[in-house]
Amino acid sequence: MDAANEARADDTGKLKFAILNYMYEDPKAGSSFKDLEGYEILLPNDLKDSRGFRHIDTANFLCPLRLKEEFEKDPL
Repeated sequence: MDAANEARADDTGKLKFAILNYMYEDPKAGSSFKDLEGYEILLPNDLKDSRGFRHIDTANFLCPLRLKEEFEKDPL
């Protein structure tokens, strides 16, 4: 693996843990979806493949603005 690929892998590995610190406007309040039945908090040690569109909080950030209102009405 060359230096650029190693640096990218290292950066994305660190992002897995750091992103949770930046996801919420108010980290103490947490997710606006936390009261939904079946909601599970996203933890730093969770696998990366449980994120993205597979988790409600990360999906909320990935959702295009034009679809945001529809997503928030029925996020599950």
